[in-house]
Amino acid sequence: MKRQVGIFYLLMISVLAVHAQNKTLTLAEAVQLGVQNSKQLKLSQSKIDQSISQLAQAKDAALPTTKASLGYSHALMLARTLSIPGDSNKIKLPFDNALYQGTLSVNEPIFAGNQFKYAQQSANLLIKASKLDAERDKDEVVYNVINSYLNYYKIKQNQVIVKQNLDDIQSKLDEITKYESQGLATQNDVLRYQLQKSNTELTIMELENNRAIANYNMNILLGLSDSTVLDVEDVSYKLSVDSTYNQYLQVALKDRKEFGSFDFQSQIADINIKKIHDQQLPTVGVSGSLYYFNLTKALIPSSGGFLAPFLIGINASWDIGSLYKTKNKISEAKIQKQQVEISKDAQSDRVKTEVHQSFMNFHLALERIKVLQEAITQATENERVMESKFHNNLATTTDRIDAQTLLYQSRVNLELAKSDATISYYDLLKSTGHIQP
Repeated sequence: MKRQVGIFYLLMISVLAVHAQNKTLTLAEAVQLGVQNSKQLKLSQSKIDQSISQLAQAKDAALPTTKASLGYSHALMLARTLSIPGDSNKIKLPFDNALYQGTLSVNEPIFAGNQFKYAQQSANLLIKASKLDAERDKDEVVYNVINSYLNYYKIKQNQVIVKQNLDDIQSKLDEITKYESQGLATQNDVLRYQLQKSNTELTIMELENNRAIANYNMNILLGLSDSTVLDVEDVSYKLSVDSTYNQYLQVALKDRKEFGSFDFQSQIADINIKKIHDQQLPTVGVSGSLYYFNLTKALIPSSGGFLAPFLIGINASWDIGSLYKTKNKISEAKIQKQQVEISKDAQSDRVKTEVHQSFMNFHLALERIKVLQEAITQATENERVMESKFHNNLATTTDRIDAQTLLYQSRVNLELAKSDATISYYDLLKSTGHIQP
């Protein structure tokens, strides 16, 4: 049974290895793939297309309306004669009557309170707003890809450090095992190194599990095959500040996409107020209508057997009730504009908070790197001294393992701190509205 299970696992590993595909990506290539395959950005583009369609509809609304109709009626006269009061003559009516009638009418509004103009202006602003929203969505996608890439890179770097530590432990285990065979070390010393090796192997297993999960999530994010095994290139850590906090803040208050969106909303609110005002104005239009009446049974009568009057006119209408019915609508529209302004001020406060927090976190990450670099220097010297003492029987195996563990942990912490600092830098860029790989 054990042999069969072993063969099964070997077959499974072989199948997975065949289907797996290795792919090396730079950060810029990952961002390009993420943007190219983002379903969120495809949805954003559909919203832009919808806004463009709404503009086309607004333009269509200003075109003349044309209607055509054709009908046929058949009447049977139950009363065959008709008497007109005061006239002794009677009019004889045919029992069977047919009527063909047709109408063709064209109406063109001349003035409709600027409603068509406002509709086109609103539609144009909606296009600009939807494009701005798409740019903001793109920034979010870029940030998510960068964040995922850096986290994946951090896991890979940790795997390298832990593997180096495992090799170092194995070397010392071989050495202490040799000392034990010579009576220079105890079995307990060997067991302690074996325990450290086992713990490190568990760490390697956990890191590989985390890498596999992060790999799968990256594949989904970038639109790659689930079986793709990703390799990432070395990342240039960002370990310095380019500008002051006030400079970052000014860029954010000027370039964050949300502020542009609020500006468009404010303009749309202004147009809405004007639109309600103009609902109080009369409307004027011109029209032309052609009528066709045929009282014979023939679909195409002989000359003189039908009537075809053509009418041209101008019409005006005025909803007088709009003078007193729109007052509250105007009040509501003004309140909506005030809400846009208040929301913009609130967003300004949020942006200030985000920029300040991102800036402080980045500075903290840089300071942590300086401290950890000193810690590695200290841990390296401590490990060297403890190694020397151990070989001179002045330190125990526990002291030696502790010194090695401190050095290993310092290296891991420094690598994590560098990655975290770079991620904090991209957080800062995102808070200013200028995220880029």
